[in-house]
Amino acid sequence: MKRMGKKNDKHMFLRIWLRAGIPILAAMVVVLYILLYFALISIEMINGSRVERISVEMAYRLSNTDMTDKTAIEEQLDSLSDFDMVGILFDRDGSEIARSDADRYMDAGEELIAQYHELEETILEIYTGNDRIRKNQVYGFAPNYWYVESPVWTPQGEYVLYCAGVSSFWQSRGGNLVPMGMGIFAAVVILTLCIAWSYYKLYKKQQAMEAAYSQKVNALAHSLKTPMMVISGYSENFLAEIEVEKRMHYAEKILENVNRMNAVVEEILEFTN
Repeated sequence: MKRMGKKNDKHMFLRIWLRAGIPILAAMVVVLYILLYFALISIEMINGSRVERISVEMAYRLSNTDMTDKTAIEEQLDSLSDFDMVGILFDRDGSEIARSDADRYMDAGEELIAQYHELEETILEIYTGNDRIRKNQVYGFAPNYWYVESPVWTPQGEYVLYCAGVSSFWQSRGGNLVPMGMGIFAAVVILTLCIAWSYYKLYKKQQAMEAAYSQKVNALAHSLKTPMMVISGYSENFLAEIEVEKRMHYAEKILENVNRMNAVVEEILEFTN
């Protein structure tokens, strides 16, 4: 029976942890996901604002550049690669004047150069009015592509600068966020175990109190049973006895045990209050 009790105690702790811990862990995972998602969205929106700001600054620099000097224009546009951006300049008639040269930055890596060329192709599709291109939609766990159109006014005429950039904080820094999230998850697991252990201790205390209560009730019941048996025996003798002296003795004993019963009843009342 003791072994069964120990097994039940172990199972009770596990049941308490499952009932209290699993909902907390599930809620924590949902909250962490929501917080992470909105944090990533906020960071990506800041990156989008950065692309827009750099595009405006580049348009201002080009407005002070001689539009007949293609080399000077390309040098300005090539500086966009320092911000992981590309740019293409069009005149008012829709002809391409110049674009940033991603191939100049071979140390950037083939993957990044291919990304630059993809951005340039998308700019051309946007400029030609391809409605299938979804511009500047913000994603938390996927790369975000930013496309900005900025007017350029120069003494030679009006031009349009299209800049594009890509950002993904999750892909670049997600590897650092995962261990942090796992650490928070482990801390919450430990917290739920502590909470479950507190509930388990309360459960054990309640069990001990119930056992003590049951033991006390049993003891009081036995305390009542003894004088009742005595009263029963003396009552039978009282009825069967003819001599007055003995009947008086039996009556005294009956009264004595009635008083004992009254004391036990008072103890029961004190115990239950």
